Amino acid sequence: MNSESFLQYRDGQLYMESISLNSIAEQVETPFYCYSAAAIKARIGDCKSAFESIGATIHYAVKANSNLAVLRLMAEAGLGADIVSEGELARALKAGIPPQDIIFSGVGKRTSELLAALDAGIFQFNLESIPELERLADLCESRGRTANVSIRINPEVDAATHRHITTAVRGSKFGIPFSQLELALERIVRSDSLRLHGLAVHLGSQIVTLEPYEKACRRLREWVIELRDKGYPITHLDLGGGFGIDYGDGRCLAYGAVAAVIDRELRNLGVAIAVEPGRSLVATAGVLVSEVVYRKEVEPVPFLILDAGMNDLLRPALYQASHQLLTLKQSDEAREICNVVGPICESSDSFLQQASLPRVNSGERVALLQAGAYGAVMASGYNSRDVIPEVMITGDQYGLIRRRISHRDLMEYENFA
Repeated sequence: MNSESFLQYRDGQLYMESISLNSIAEQVETPFYCYSAAAIKARIGDCKSAFESIGATIHYAVKANSNLAVLRLMAEAGLGADIVSEGELARALKAGIPPQDIIFSGVGKRTSELLAALDAGIFQFNLESIPELERLADLCESRGRTANVSIRINPEVDAATHRHITTAVRGSKFGIPFSQLELALERIVRSDSLRLHGLAVHLGSQIVTLEPYEKACRRLREWVIELRDKGYPITHLDLGGGFGIDYGDGRCLAYGAVAAVIDRELRNLGVAIAVEPGRSLVATAGVLVSEVVYRKEVEPVPFLILDAGMNDLLRPALYQASHQLLTLKQSDEAREICNVVGPICESSDSFLQQASLPRVNSGERVALLQAGAYGAVMASGYNSRDVIPEVMITGDQYGLIRRRISHRDLMEYENFA
């Protein structure tokens, strides 16, 4: 389900659910993020319908959007969590996600983070290097604890996505290379404090074709059979996430299609399956609301300079990503070609180049769509700007789920002699 189902023009105004975004902007200074609770719940429902039908457990990738109000929706729906830091662990637990439904991923887990997760009693650690394995084993032995572990194996499958979000090719920092797999497994089975679950993979992010999943599942099937023949008890496969959403080019990956591939390729293998969707659950449910500070008339095309910048939404600068734009006030103006940029002193602070839009003037407001994932969580105070607020809409009500963190607030954390 697309965010557009919850984002419609009514009486010339852009509404999310039952509230006009302009009415919120009158109360909450732009720029701000705004999410539809109904859109998130609908995506959760679609996801559960697809993956629970094949017996897979679902662990929301917290890094996509870690706001406590968003995490609470995941907890209420019975989803687990995939975390990559102690902070995300604390957030997941505070939101009500049980520790026994939490998987700890990530390549650089610090000692303090491993201990926090051990103390919490999480479901599984996805180990990504031999040194990490050794450190966890030592901590468990010193604490008299036992940890469930899976080895994140690098399957060397190119998901053909942006190079910054490709994680499963040779030379990637992620996962243990196949050449080291048996060494890792042997160390685990010899340990009295590590309990082997199985293997984990994550192919990348924003994947819009099934082929990478087909290749990975086939390789995993071969490896499970081979490793079992060698005496390693593989009972669990964590297949990660990366399910792409439509950013306006019509390309996306349906949950049902991925579930069908998993079911076909891994059927009768006798393993429990976990998946870790993140972006696909929240991206289409969010928008970034901004105001045009200036309309700058230059050749060859005018600039619309927004009050939102790359510090608020980093994806276009970091990934060359494109977000669709709608005006908050419906317009009958003839379309024109323009550039949409932010105020940051960086040439990469650009949202849309050569975009076809109705004429937009200074003081008018716009919404950048598909901004519910990797938006607010990547925001910063660069250029000593405020960290902008987040709003959640539920029906005809809205609430501030993160207040604005002003540049004055940020200075309170600093000191000088």
